[in-house]
Amino acid sequence: MKNRYIKIINTTFITIILIILYLSSLYNYLLFHTIAEIFSVCIAFTIFVLTWNSNSYLKNNYLILIGISYFFIGVIDLFHTMSYKGMQIFKGYDYYANQLWIAARYFESAMLLISFIYIKSKKKVNIYITFTICTIFTTLIMLSIFVWKIFPVCFVEGIGLTPFKKYSEYIICIILMTAIVVLTKNKDTFEGKVYRFIFLSMVCTIISEFAFTIYIDNYGLSNLVGHYFKIFSFYLIYKSIIVKGIQEPYEVIFREMKITEQKLFEHNCILKDQATVDGLTGLFNHRHLYECLEEEAKICSSIDSTFVVMLLDIDHFKNINDTWGHIIGDKILKELSQVLKENVRSNDIVGRYGGEEFLIKLTETNLNKAFEFAEKIRQAIELKEFTEGIHLTVSIGIEIYKGESISELVGKADNKLYIAKNSGRNKTVM
Repeated sequence: MKNRYIKIINTTFITIILIILYLSSLYNYLLFHTIAEIFSVCIAFTIFVLTWNSNSYLKNNYLILIGISYFFIGVIDLFHTMSYKGMQIFKGYDYYANQLWIAARYFESAMLLISFIYIKSKKKVNIYITFTICTIFTTLIMLSIFVWKIFPVCFVEGIGLTPFKKYSEYIICIILMTAIVVLTKNKDTFEGKVYRFIFLSMVCTIISEFAFTIYIDNYGLSNLVGHYFKIFSFYLIYKSIIVKGIQEPYEVIFREMKITEQKLFEHNCILKDQATVDGLTGLFNHRHLYECLEEEAKICSSIDSTFVVMLLDIDHFKNINDTWGHIIGDKILKELSQVLKENVRSNDIVGRYGGEEFLIKLTETNLNKAFEFAEKIRQAIELKEFTEGIHLTVSIGIEIYKGESISELVGKADNKLYIAKNSGRNKTVM
């Protein structure tokens, strides 16, 4: 849905720009030309800025090369705009505008084709060397037009395009068509969307160049059409840089952030479990049991209520470890833990107090009911056949909270457990 809205906004924006350009052409063609060219120049400079600043993210040498070259294409186009008929900036020579135009298009088409040389190079192109080379070529072009005046004339007022201009436009179209063929052969090097943008950009440039081969007036209709397609061409290159230089890297960054966030959450859950859960049995550990008892004591003190603590110990567990080994002993502890979990209520808690000793907290009950519950568990354990056919018995001590400290409460329950142990085991004492 979000992408759909973005597409609608982009389409609306482009439509408004085209309408403004068309209306400006009806009012004053020079105004239209200036707006159209400045808009194209701004796109060209934006392409360069995006490429330069996202160089560390761009892995495609082709996009890097054309991205840098568009700065110089934009510079030449800016001079073309300033020298256009009626601007009155460069006086005394009427041929600059068309010479600069054809020079910019040669530069653009050549870079679109030549850049394929480096497309599959494993070594990333150096942006500083590329910028320097482009600077040298652009300087030579400007000198040949403004200083040496050796660049061929392209348009003569009242006559129209010179043969050089016409042939140049055809040559540029051939270069671009060759670039399209090479692009198609290297299709797998580009992400699908980027490939389509570059392909359509080249097509728009060819249409633009063809339109500029048939006009005889600098203010004519074909000139207007040519500028429209030039804008489309620049915009599509801009989109390809946006996708590879900004969208995809940020999507990767956000995706990695999401993964990191998920891993951090999972790690925190593990740490929380390690801080509260016994690693062997999956029950609450000693530390967390005390925290729960402290919290329960606060609640009971505030509402004048009480709770019961049960300490349960496996009888003769040392003999099991000595006879069967600690691996079997651990399995028995796990199985016993499962029996306890299955028998406690949802609002009670059960945990491993230490070794083969377990603690159960019973809420909203009294000693008699707690005793019945303890006997139920003791009998269930006595009747159960554990791993290796082993049978167990347990001794249980019960104490009710009367406002004392948790250490004292557990100590009293432990004393009851000690009494159960010393009076024959396999019994509950309260």
